[in-house]
Amino acid sequence: MCQVGPQPPGESTRSRVTPLSRPVHALVRTRTDDRRLPRAVRGASLARPPSLQEFVAHSTTRLPVSTLASGFELGLTIHDVTSGRPGPRVGISAMIHGDELDGWLIIREFLRAMDEGLLRGSLRLLPVANPLGMEAIARNTPTDTLDMNRLFPGAPDGWLSEQLAHVITTGFLDTIDVLIDIHAGGTFPWVDYCYVGNDLELSRAFLPAVLYRPSSWYPGTSASHAIARGIPTTVIEIGGGYRDQAGHIANGLRGLRNMLRHLGVMAGDVEHRPRQLLLTEMKVMRPQQGGVCVPRGRLVPGEWLEAGHVLADIVSPYTFDVLETMVAPWQRNVVVLTRNYATRIHPGDYGFMIGNGDSATWLD
Repeated sequence: MCQVGPQPPGESTRSRVTPLSRPVHALVRTRTDDRRLPRAVRGASLARPPSLQEFVAHSTTRLPVSTLASGFELGLTIHDVTSGRPGPRVGISAMIHGDELDGWLIIREFLRAMDEGLLRGSLRLLPVANPLGMEAIARNTPTDTLDMNRLFPGAPDGWLSEQLAHVITTGFLDTIDVLIDIHAGGTFPWVDYCYVGNDLELSRAFLPAVLYRPSSWYPGTSASHAIARGIPTTVIEIGGGYRDQAGHIANGLRGLRNMLRHLGVMAGDVEHRPRQLLLTEMKVMRPQQGGVCVPRGRLVPGEWLEAGHVLADIVSPYTFDVLETMVAPWQRNVVVLTRNYATRIHPGDYGFMIGNGDSATWLD
């Protein structure tokens, strides 16, 4: 059983009780095995419901990072939601890459619509892990142009991105018992899948149609640091391209709540999605030429394509010549990330991500 982690460090903390729209005693009605729960919440009902203050509290903590050349203070804001009962501390992070807004939208809506409360344990929410990247709508930190999610655990005296990663490591990653890290496709691409870190059932509980278990993790990611700590870890990839944000929020909210029910932190029955596709091979399609990426047709993550399927043309913005044609790489292809609209593209940008259907397996 995971134990609640140490009190998080911070410069300042503000607390408030989160209002709940349901009677508190209704929150413990669940099929979760009562023997796993603290004595205070065993049973289908409570003779005297605890007060809201006893059940859930919400506070914010500011973690200072540095002073910028402009004189402005760079810091991180963490939301702590506590049940007041023993249990795991689940960390949920977003916007390590500043152009991936969908995770922030999901966390915001989760807090706004948190009418179910917590059954046990607590949450640590880091909605914006890279404030400078968010401001610039950029994947990398604009000050040093580095991808912070290749630099963990960071360094207190390194590049600014390394200093930021160090504060996230010491003030967030090293204080939690479970990590759920939310990413998106970025400014142009659309993506929808979930990584399998070191806990297959946790990843499945997000209810994605497609899962991906890499043979090795990118070094220096927040997830690789959490996995090295031995805590359950998963990375969600959802949305992007500023399309159907309401749909991504709804799917993300449903999946996030289901993960927390799976962990026993929220009350309720755990949903199971049959026929989830598990990929073990995936090709990131990066063009060698830049220009305008003009897709040949609309694709949907999870869609199957035959060998030789033409994905898009890279077109010169000046002569309209086709500089490169991007073709699906496998005999049987599964769309993971796609561009469905004509967009500017640089050489080496994320164009498409395509899974190998021949080596994939179905999970029931």
